[in-house]
Amino acid sequence: MLYTAVLVACLNASGPSAPGDCRTHEMFINGGANPMSAFIEAQTRAAEWLAQHPGLAKQSLTIHAGRAA
Repeated sequence: MLYTAVLVACLNASGPSAPGDCRTHEMFINGGANPMSAFIEAQTRAAEWLAQHPGLAKQSLTIHAGRAA
């Protein structure tokens, strides 16, 4: 089954971030029939993406079945 991982990353600053300081990044995950394996893959891919975007920190990571609209 195809999943969509939605990563919200915000500027890494002390205190709460303003809405304009955050980015949303969607990744398609082929998790097979197991949503747990999809979430594990999403965590790995989110960490890789964040490593390529210094200054951003993970705010949230969610998994949705199918493609996001």
